[in-house]
Amino acid sequence: MSSPNIRQKSPVPRISPSGGGHLARQPSLTAASAASRIDDATSIVSLRRFNFTVFGVLGIIAFIYTTVVLCVIMPWLSYSVPGVLNLGFLTIDTGIALYCFMLCVVMDPGSVPVDYSPDPEANTVLQVKRKSGEARFCQKCGRHKPPRAHHCRVCRRCVLRMDHHCPWINNCVGHANYKAFMLFLIYITAAAVHALGLLCGHALYWMRMHAENRQHSIRTGPGGTAVGTSAEASLHRNLVWAIMQTVCTGISLPLTIGLVMLLIWNLHLALHNKTTIEFHEGVTAKIQANKAGTSYKHPYDLGLCGNLHAICGDSLATWFVPTRAAAEGDGLSFPSGWQADLGRSAQGLLREPLGL
Repeated sequence: MSSPNIRQKSPVPRISPSGGGHLARQPSLTAASAASRIDDATSIVSLRRFNFTVFGVLGIIAFIYTTVVLCVIMPWLSYSVPGVLNLGFLTIDTGIALYCFMLCVVMDPGSVPVDYSPDPEANTVLQVKRKSGEARFCQKCGRHKPPRAHHCRVCRRCVLRMDHHCPWINNCVGHANYKAFMLFLIYITAAAVHALGLLCGHALYWMRMHAENRQHSIRTGPGGTAVGTSAEASLHRNLVWAIMQTVCTGISLPLTIGLVMLLIWNLHLALHNKTTIEFHEGVTAKIQANKAGTSYKHPYDLGLCGNLHAICGDSLATWFVPTRAAAEGDGLSFPSGWQADLGRSAQGLLREPLGL
């Protein structure tokens, strides 16, 4: 796998005529022609990715949702206001999570165009090989690799802005489906926490009611032996539901803990605009930088707002709306915090003589 070495091809930034702090980029013909291909790739779906693991995930989600609705919400809360609200929120979260999961499975995460080649004249950050300093090239695919792209041994191809290969979706998480993956984690975690809370609340309610009914049990005979209680009779009538709730709670508890931890980890990466691969590469880069007496900063960290916009898009209204559109950009080049610093420095040099 290629090293995360990065260099700035143009040491002197060119300022756009508008006077803003953005770098004026010379459009690459290959990158421009490939942009439309990337957009078209986001609409390509593949049903061949459905395997036993994917169907297993769908089955677990369906089992937990059905058990909570039929065995908890309906008999416990019924059609009351709390019951309708809990049913509505759980259904919405589960439905959106399932839609995002399907997007993660069927969407192409982003492939490198056949005619892609790095443009040495463009004012973009270019990742190079550690030893030779040449442009990154995939020997297995036989083509150049854009920045942040990596070869997946499972998919047997290079994936744009590859985060990792997820066996649960039987697909890579990359440029085109990263937003869908993040939204899936958010909504499925919310649904799992909600379902586990209802299961635990109903279990506590059942134990309390069972204890109260035992205190008021009907007794008969000289010895006053209890012959039965309404709670025991109800338990026998609903033995199957009780087993379903027990199994569902046993599945939901570790699943919810795992999802919460996974969501926190991925939110940490997203807020710093890092992929899982870049995080591990960054650890090595920090160690090497410390040995050399320098500091290391992730080149694609654009700040909190910039990182969120780069992943979720410019429109705040659509940040939590699952769409088939990819993240910002074409996946072949990415804005860098280094470019922003150079742009601000260059604009400061232009303003100082003018007394601005």
